Amino acid sequence: MLRIDIRLETDGDTTLALAGKCNGTALGELRRAIERARRSHRRVVLDLGEVTLLDRPSLQFLAAQTREDVQLTNCPEYIQPWIYRESSQ
Repeated sequence: MLRIDIRLETDGDTTLALAGKCNGTALGELRRAIERARRSHRRVVLDLGEVTLLDRPSLQFLAAQTREDVQLTNCPEYIQPWIYRESSQ
């Protein structure tokens, strides 16, 4: 199960702090949260510090989001190379 905590930062960013297992079934909720932040003209930051599991569809989704100017922060070291490879394809 994926938990998404939304924080409106003073610098105008919206941080979506993700915690738990990020899999394909959670992507709809995450996509809607990102779109809500974009509609309010805020930059979107995904905090991956508490993500414990990431499946391939989620990895592909996150890579696509980085190409759409979504910033990733606190990305676990083992996930960074995978996202980099996916985003360069």
